[in-house]
Amino acid sequence: MKLCVTALWIALAGAALAGIPPKAESAYNAGKFIDAATFAEADGSAEALAFAARARIADAIMRDGPFCQPCLKSAEVIAQTAIDRDPKRAEGYIQFALALGFRGRLIPLMEAKEEQLPEKGRAAIDKALELAPHNAWGLAARGAWNLEIVHRAGPVLADVTYGAGRTRGLKDFRDALASDPRNLLLHFHFALTILALDVDDFRAEAAAALAAGEKDLRADALNRFTRKRARELSALLDTGSNKEIRTVVRKFQGYPP
Repeated sequence: MKLCVTALWIALAGAALAGIPPKAESAYNAGKFIDAATFAEADGSAEALAFAARARIADAIMRDGPFCQPCLKSAEVIAQTAIDRDPKRAEGYIQFALALGFRGRLIPLMEAKEEQLPEKGRAAIDKALELAPHNAWGLAARGAWNLEIVHRAGPVLADVTYGAGRTRGLKDFRDALASDPRNLLLHFHFALTILALDVDDFRAEAAAALAAGEKDLRADALNRFTRKRARELSALLDTGSNKEIRTVVRKFQGYPP
């Protein structure tokens, strides 16, 4: 089973963080993600290494086509190093789960199963939430984990095999949005996740999420990229067919054609 930690799905944006070299954060905001990662890795602290993993994930997903698999693999390694450096900090676990989830979209199903990506990703998410129970990105990651497995395996197999459920996933993701209501990235990836699950059921909620994301005034490179895509998806929700929406959602989630 491929693991999708959409957005998670992503903890890729945020205000200035303690322990992050200023030149790494400046490079990240400018979209120079490899420079940001390099500066942070040179620092070597757990905080800086988790930030480096975040930068490499951002580099991997800001592409017109499928996500960059080698970039995500590098992010996994760096995130694991951050965890090893300080296993009591949640951020390393979140970045590790994100990298695993995004990479899971790029490899064959059997390979993802053999690597136990869903189990590894869920273990990392659970540890992050054990350390930081109200972390918005951790909640969003757990929500997306549930919803993606339900989408791919069906509700019965998802529950029996992985303990994943639609109701649980929606609650976690909605809790994440409630705790950080102006976060464009969270709202965008929530919209992608629920539309992948069912366009008819969630078209209106996805549109509302995208509208809420417009209140995020941050203008770093990743937010600018995401805002452009969010507006494209929002316009499509007004006029597009279900098939057109599913095609764009799949593209924006980084899957191969």
